[in-house]
Amino acid sequence: MRGMSLRILAVNSGSSSLKGSVVTWPALATAARVEVALPADQPVSLDAMLARAGRVDAVAHRVVHGGARFREAVRIDGPVRAALAELCEIDPLHAPRAIAGIDAAQRALPRLPHFACFDTVFHAALPEAAATYALPRAWIERWGLRRYGFHGLSVAHAARRAPELARAPLRRVIVAHLGSGCSVTAVADGRSVDTTMGYTPLEGVVMATRSGSVDPGLLIDLLRTRGLSIDALERGLVREGGLLGLSGASGDLRAVRAAAEAGDARARLAIDVFVRSVQRAVGQVATALDGLDALVFTGGIGEHDAGVRAAVLANLGWMGLGLDPRKNEAASSDADLSAERSPARVLVIEAREDLTMVREAAALLGEGQ
Repeated sequence: MRGMSLRILAVNSGSSSLKGSVVTWPALATAARVEVALPADQPVSLDAMLARAGRVDAVAHRVVHGGARFREAVRIDGPVRAALAELCEIDPLHAPRAIAGIDAAQRALPRLPHFACFDTVFHAALPEAAATYALPRAWIERWGLRRYGFHGLSVAHAARRAPELARAPLRRVIVAHLGSGCSVTAVADGRSVDTTMGYTPLEGVVMATRSGSVDPGLLIDLLRTRGLSIDALERGLVREGGLLGLSGASGDLRAVRAAAEAGDARARLAIDVFVRSVQRAVGQVATALDGLDALVFTGGIGEHDAGVRAAVLANLGWMGLGLDPRKNEAASSDADLSAERSPARVLVIEAREDLTMVREAAALLGEGQ
């Protein structure tokens, strides 16, 4: 294929939607994009996506958790497919849908090469001190326990795009991916050096329906003293917590904000807790950097909610982050929101996991550059 212009289909099978885009390589031009609602109780179908895709030369699939085995993108064959199925135990929220998307795509496009691109790969080389839990050594060695980190495909794109947008070299960058899932990552010279998500995508910042980090002693108490079952605990932490649990109404920040503006005190508190958790996370990962050149907002909330960006930055001026209010309110995708004399840049960048996936697939096809 070397020397040809390739059309690579990037597939992201989420818990409630199916996203896809056809991107040409090496131009990285988007030829088609589609997103369809896909409730968890419906089988994955690529019909709507393939109807708009046109010619496709390869397929790249987003897989959230690569576990200990997958430290780079890989072509999907029988053994790889079997290994991916084993990851459902560690990631029951995302892995089954990703596998369903892979199976559907391979049935529809059986003669094409298919590749798995993992969110955990960008964090695979985390410094040992950042990746290690202070647990009994026997547990760590027996079960391979470590902090994996997630949103790596998005963070990789943001870290690559940020210097282009700022028109300056940026060695020390913090990327806040804020969407249905949320994480904050410190990037030094293009490498992940600390991140808020851990063994699973549940650790760290408050999210739409996920609690984020909670005192493990509290969880032990819920199980031992309050009589909560394991299933009920998991449901509360993963599907009924976060903004939904706090507001009592919705995990969608837009709905929570509307309720807060209508006078709902629980909704107002939900936003305040969310913002505080992001501020705490930015300060936490900044300790892994010797200074800061830029803070990047990405993901659905990070890109579209000017109020959250302003609130997060309200107490971070000491980090050299100055926000221009007018730029912030007017921002669309890929914009510099920095105040005129801000020592560090404040950027908003569209989440484009698909571009990272296409780069990785092209490299495996021998077309990388």
